[in-house]
Amino acid sequence: MGLDLEEYHRWLVDVQGLQLGSLDYTSENGEGRPVLEYVSDDQDLLPSRLLERSQLEELLTSTIRKMPPKERTVLGLYYLEELSLREIAQVLDLHESRISHLKSQAILRLRADIEKLWPNPGGGVV
Repeated sequence: MGLDLEEYHRWLVDVQGLQLGSLDYTSENGEGRPVLEYVSDDQDLLPSRLLERSQLEELLTSTIRKMPPKERTVLGLYYLEELSLREIAQVLDLHESRISHLKSQAILRLRADIEKLWPNPGGGVV
């Protein structure tokens, strides 16, 4: 190591004074809460999941922008404004069954586009 004996002894003294605490408990007497209770195990907060979610949001946004305007409007009113199909039918002056059809068609279009562009080996859309 290239140390003389005197320096080696100083290092030993320094290391002996160093105490590594237990990671099991947060208090010194061992009666506190386990440290692992403070560590998040939420899988949704992993950086890889956050990145994946961000990419999926971008994909959804671009796919929705390509949709026909009526389908896009129906999805927006249904999911963002939380209107019922009946309320959407009144707003757009269409029959409720037509609104239901537009909503289903838009969801199928979204699903097909996402499945083409977002490979998921587990099957289905995330």
